[in-house]
Amino acid sequence: MHPFINIFGLKIPSYGLMMAIAFIAAILIAYFRTKKAKLDPDKLMNVAIIAIVTGIAGSYLLYIFVTYSFKEIIASIANGSFSVFMSGGLVFYGGFILAALCCLLYMWKKKMNIPQYAAVIMPTIPLAHAIGRVGCFLAGCCYGKVCETPFEMFFAVTYKAGVPVSDVPTGVPVFPVQLFEAFLNIILFVILILYTRKRLKSFSVVFLYLFSYAIIRFTTELFRADEIRGIFLGFSTSQWISFGLFAIGIVGFILTRIKEKKLPPQDEDDMLDIPDEVIDVSASEGQSAVPAETEQAETVIEEAAEDRAEPVISENTDEPDKKAQTEEPTSEKE
Repeated sequence: MHPFINIFGLKIPSYGLMMAIAFIAAILIAYFRTKKAKLDPDKLMNVAIIAIVTGIAGSYLLYIFVTYSFKEIIASIANGSFSVFMSGGLVFYGGFILAALCCLLYMWKKKMNIPQYAAVIMPTIPLAHAIGRVGCFLAGCCYGKVCETPFEMFFAVTYKAGVPVSDVPTGVPVFPVQLFEAFLNIILFVILILYTRKRLKSFSVVFLYLFSYAIIRFTTELFRADEIRGIFLGFSTSQWISFGLFAIGIVGFILTRIKEKKLPPQDEDDMLDIPDEVIDVSASEGQSAVPAETEQAETVIEEAAEDRAEPVISENTDEPDKKAQTEEPTSEKE
């Protein structure tokens, strides 16, 4: 469609531009959600940088592995040409999996609260993905099948000749699967945002995303026509990955929701915006303060009681002696 966009006389690749917008939008939303959850925005930025770098690397590596055979990759490395690495392309699942593993490792090493940060970040992933798919549509990659059914013809688009980046069919109506997936990702983004309004630190949102996007990806793969995806036993590489993520997502969501429902209401809803560190500190201070005050009060009372008791005892002991002394002379006079 529009592989390049002219902005103030500059010819900018539309795919790269949309990728940049996707990263910026995701980071901004995650930043404000992190502040709302009273987490550390600086740590979030570190996670974001790791996610961007490893996400691009993982997407590119999976593209290489689904495009070329293992022998071709080894031969390219052995002869020193690295020709297979000169081609361009990205596969979302590769970037998502590698970025998720690296970010989890970083958060674990830094002793961050993984469920809380993951839940804050998760809804921004489908948003960024949707914007990125718009870039795919403009560039002509990840294209759909040639339209045949009335449903496909209703949404059909036609690419003009000379569109670079991919071998998308030109001059024929094709299904805009990129926009279809972008639309479904936007819906998923809204669902995750609504789900986390009262569960801002609920880890179950991670598994909700996993099985939801697995359904989206498996479905959209049925409308795609680009063969550079890897096909095994009638299913694409992404569809096989979707099988695994769907199973993990369903099981994980059920288990985490069972655990979350056992929590008191304030732990899951009212106290979601209070960091655990603050709760732990305040609780420990409260527990240590009460005994200290009680002990101090008891000490004051005991001292006061002793002060009052001493004169009373001395008065009581002296008075009988005085009376005895005064009475003795009287008896002698009588």
